[in-house]
Amino acid sequence: MIDFLKIMKRFSILLSFLILILALLVILSISLGTVNISIKEIFGAFSDTESASYRIIMFIRLPRTIAAILCGMALSVSGALIQNTLHNPLGSPNVLGMNAGAGLFAVLSATFLEDLWAVPVFSFFGAFLTLLLVSTLAKKAGGTFGFSKHALLLSGVAVNAFLSAITDGINSILPDTIYSRSTFRIGSLANVNTNVMAVAAVVIAISIFISLIFMNNFDILNLGDDSAKSLGLNVAKTRFTSLILSSLLCGAGVSFAGLIGFAGLVVPHCSRMICSRFLFQTKSRTGILIITSMILGADLVLLCDLISRIVFSPYELPVGILLSLIGGPFFFYLLVKNKGKQNA
Repeated sequence: MIDFLKIMKRFSILLSFLILILALLVILSISLGTVNISIKEIFGAFSDTESASYRIIMFIRLPRTIAAILCGMALSVSGALIQNTLHNPLGSPNVLGMNAGAGLFAVLSATFLEDLWAVPVFSFFGAFLTLLLVSTLAKKAGGTFGFSKHALLLSGVAVNAFLSAITDGINSILPDTIYSRSTFRIGSLANVNTNVMAVAAVVIAISIFISLIFMNNFDILNLGDDSAKSLGLNVAKTRFTSLILSSLLCGAGVSFAGLIGFAGLVVPHCSRMICSRFLFQTKSRTGILIITSMILGADLVLLCDLISRIVFSPYELPVGILLSLIGGPFFFYLLVKNKGKQNA
């Protein structure tokens, strides 16, 4: 009991620190840009709704800041659930092609249905169907290679390339679709559609809440299928629930932010490293991992978006490029670290 209380106390300190960083980044995100707005002007702008500062904050900076936070939370928690469920450190929405699947269905729904409220729903189906397809292909390869990290990775790369080609084809034939912009392909938080983001925000909040409800079941699942079954857990149902939640989160994030990659790969690993050092946990509990990934993911995406806006001002670098520059080397590091290892 003493050890548990000690861990919770240290976790509260860690969480407070991450939230403090997030609050600071929110202020900087609203304040800095092509036109800088002082903190005094930020508070004064709300008393003058006709001022330029008010319009910049309400219609540009604030929606973009919220979008960065939601995107970081969604993709990071999605990656954490995938890695836990598949027992694979290389698992993430981007690596397994889920981003590409969600993006394809987002483009299809926006192009042919012209109903922006349906975009997050279709994005979810795209992400989930892609995850099922990649897992099936990896298992089919099991006859030769086993259901390993490498089989899963190769399946994800192949499916990602195939679905991305279809998306590019649609955008080439129908260039007027709202998702035909190259920034959607790369991942950008500029010109976020607030209607789509509002629906996605509800999906993200509900999905994370349900993930926390099932955290004890996910902890048992991490013990391995045989151990989980011996403890009375319905393994198939729990795994399916986790994959559904990760697909919902991935689809919701992609629906308004585009194909932002690597946040779902990098953040869960960083969260485990932080928890192992600060909380003295050799293996992070799912609830702690989800909450840490959620806040850390928001911090990372918001920070990258802020840097992408101010470093090359008045020009802008899409946030997806900056995240890929961070995630690419990290991905190579994981490949080298896990060389020769396979997950059954």
